[in-house]
Amino acid sequence: MHPQIIAALNIGNPYSPKPNDIAQRNAEMVLNYIEDINLERNLRFGPTLSGSLFITWKIEDWEFQMECAKNAYIIYSFSKVGYQIASGCVMFDDFIPQFEKYLLML
Repeated sequence: MHPQIIAALNIGNPYSPKPNDIAQRNAEMVLNYIEDINLERNLRFGPTLSGSLFITWKIEDWEFQMECAKNAYIIYSFSKVGYQIASGCVMFDDFIPQFEKYLLML
């Protein structure tokens, strides 16, 4: 498991649920994908108050915001120079093709 996920799970907030196995697994797969493409890693990562895990990745003029929700969906927003280019809510298998499409624009 990635150290970011372990750190997020260790953050104690009595008012929010811990991310479940589904959110953890999706976050793990997104982080693995980012590592596999071997680009600069300027990541922000953490839990949300709803029990999800968020990842924000800035690279060049782009910002990729992804929330791995506990219901197995990934809620995403991709921005370039502060302008939202794409957003949506999809399952992991449908997310990666969308993500790749915008990564190719780098």
